[in-house]
Amino acid sequence: CNNTSFSLSSPGMSNISRRSVLDSPGRLDEEHRLIARYAARLAAEAGNAPRPPTDLGFSFDANKQQRQLIAELENKNREILQEIQRLRLEHEQASQPTPEKAQQNPTLLAELRLLRQRKDELEQRMSALQESRRELMVQLEGLMKLLKVSHLLSEMQYCNTPQWHGAVFHQVILH
Repeated sequence: CNNTSFSLSSPGMSNISRRSVLDSPGRLDEEHRLIARYAARLAAEAGNAPRPPTDLGFSFDANKQQRQLIAELENKNREILQEIQRLRLEHEQASQPTPEKAQQNPTLLAELRLLRQRKDELEQRMSALQESRRELMVQLEGLMKLLKVSHLLSEMQYCNTPQWHGAVFHQVILH
């Protein structure tokens, strides 16, 4: 375990360590799972280890100590998880505005209303600009088509003139 997880139970914990705990609940949960797995592995190894007949008293004491350590670690794990849950609830409650807080600061409420109104106005303006842009794009597309048609018509008219035939004849003879 790192120092952050053990400092959870201290009542004078700083906002920084609270924030780091709240920002990484998955990391702490994973840490606790690893502790539980390690404790289970220790218990399994202690149960499956072959015991020489002369060391039965010693292995019994070691096994008992391991079980006590496992129990202590599991209790500490539960305490830490409860503290994390309490801090999460505290954080959620602190981050949600309450009607009492809002009523205490009418200036803040008025500013909030003005900001929301301004946001709505800007969204409407943006929507109008997007619609205007779409219309301009349609007009531009139509003008581009007209330009292409006009260019093709002028080429076709040029091809039907005697000058064009002479220019083509002149190019064929020179090359």
